[in-house]
Amino acid sequence: MAANLIDEIKEIEARAATSVQEAQSYAAQKLNKAVADAENTVKEAKQSAVRQFREKIQAAERTAEEQARKVVSEREVGANSFYAKHKEKLPEVSAWITEEVMVRYGRG
Repeated sequence: MAANLIDEIKEIEARAATSVQEAQSYAAQKLNKAVADAENTVKEAKQSAVRQFREKIQAAERTAEEQARKVVSEREVGANSFYAKHKEKLPEVSAWITEEVMVRYGRG
């Protein structure tokens, strides 16, 4: 009887050890899968953030370029207007500047 009881206990212990190993293996697989899923989620989040950042940069660049074109256009209109308004005075002012330079620095 005692031998059968000892054999039975050993058999139960062996099954328990196998069950523990299987449980550890299953837990390790689950942990590895969870880690891989978490890494993929982080990778996807980073990629998404980079993509959104690029899109925002491009939108800001487009907006800045449009504003720059608008400012240049407005300044061109202003410059042309100023030129048209003062172009009659140009020969007179040029002659005056020439005379002043010649008086100050000489004619030769």
